[in-house]
Amino acid sequence: MKEITMIDNSFALAGFTSGKEGIWSRNEPSDPPTNDYTALSEKLEIPLSRFIRPYQAGGDKVGTVGAEHGGSGVIKGNDLKKVDGLITAERELVLSIIAADCVPVYLVDEKAEVIGLLHCGWRSAAGAIIHNAVEHMKKLGAVPSNIQVIIGPHICAECYEVGEEVRSEYAKVFAPKELESIFEQREGRLYLALTQAIHLKLTAEGIPDNNISAVNDCTCHDTAYYSYRRGDRGKQNLAYIMMK
Repeated sequence: MKEITMIDNSFALAGFTSGKEGIWSRNEPSDPPTNDYTALSEKLEIPLSRFIRPYQAGGDKVGTVGAEHGGSGVIKGNDLKKVDGLITAERELVLSIIAADCVPVYLVDEKAEVIGLLHCGWRSAAGAIIHNAVEHMKKLGAVPSNIQVIIGPHICAECYEVGEEVRSEYAKVFAPKELESIFEQREGRLYLALTQAIHLKLTAEGIPDNNISAVNDCTCHDTAYYSYRRGDRGKQNLAYIMMK
């Protein structure tokens, strides 16, 4: 098991964990919560009725959530289907997403008291999820220049080999110079730097460079995390964030 704290201040608490079992999803909505969610609930001293996990699809859909969504995907069924981003302005509501190489992106505007959490795979990183998240935050009073962002643990560019079809998709939305910083060719193989792609998307939304930081943990390199690319199936890591 590996767990790191992403944020712990007077305003917010955020983390990234493999859990003890790496199982965060239930087979049926009527099933009890997983042991890992129960353990995290006890650690945070927040009831599972205040946790939210969407049913992710690797897309661009973002939802603004509140108390009425509490327990969704954790102890009850879920209306948040094909949703890969959560935004809230409510305190002590734990936003969570699962990831096993994809990128968790934590967003915080302390002044507006708005937070968000995104799940970015390669499609989302090239798509509109970041734009959609910022738009949702702005509707709650956030200002891009005030948004602080942390890019969490994910598969690094050294490990993430992709095909030319991925670069072709990125070429539709990124300039040639930007593509040079996102992709690297090594020994005839193509590798994708998700951090760089997401960073470019964030700055395009008006979030300053110095508001963006990244954790360098690679889920594929570090065997304490679960990694789809490394062969883990049915087990994931969990990213979470809440306002205190």
